[in-house]
Amino acid sequence: MATRASNAPNKPQFRSDDIIIVFFALLGFIGSVVLYQTTSAPPIIVSFFLATGVSSLVYRFLGGIQGASITWGAVKLTGTAAALVGIALGVNKYLEVQTLELVSAEGRYDWQFAGGGWKGYLQVEKDGSVSTHMIRYIQCDGVQKIVPLLQQAGKASVKEIDNRTRLHITIPVKFANYDQHCNPTGLQETTTLVGSLTRRAAFAGEVEYQNSYGSSLGGMFIVKNNE
Repeated sequence: MATRASNAPNKPQFRSDDIIIVFFALLGFIGSVVLYQTTSAPPIIVSFFLATGVSSLVYRFLGGIQGASITWGAVKLTGTAAALVGIALGVNKYLEVQTLELVSAEGRYDWQFAGGGWKGYLQVEKDGSVSTHMIRYIQCDGVQKIVPLLQQAGKASVKEIDNRTRLHITIPVKFANYDQHCNPTGLQETTTLVGSLTRRAAFAGEVEYQNSYGSSLGGMFIVKNNE
């Protein structure tokens, strides 16, 4: 007697190694969210966690990634490794931009110009308004003194542009004049500082100016130039 073929669809088989794959998928997804929300981990670390989760699911449940390939510098990767690196690099690009978008310009910024002996700061408020305080070092009667450099001459502001990667500044000031004895003699006409500043990595701190006569303390501010 012939048996009737069953039309019931085959149930998906859950293999033992699926537990490991699901574990890495959850680790990738949950880990990336935790790192992004609670730490200051670099975007590339978050990206690799997320890429691990995506690659795990694609590898097991969405048809595999054996045909994937990517050239990373002098190394050519294929299969799972290619998918992992490719996804991580793609996500990292957008995370870096988004991270910059989330960083507000609000705060205090040191401002110095060694050539003119200027030193001070800008205070940027949440609404984009700015206040500035600057001093300068000058020689008077053979003695170095510290005097106010300028006076703010109206409303100053900053505007974040280009996804918060640049600041457009407008700062009206009046520079102070002094006689040979460091006595103030008045203010110059208003000068407005206008320009766009690019966000870059910087380092600031104190250094010693050492010579045969001893050491004097000074400041150094260096900005990384990626060009």
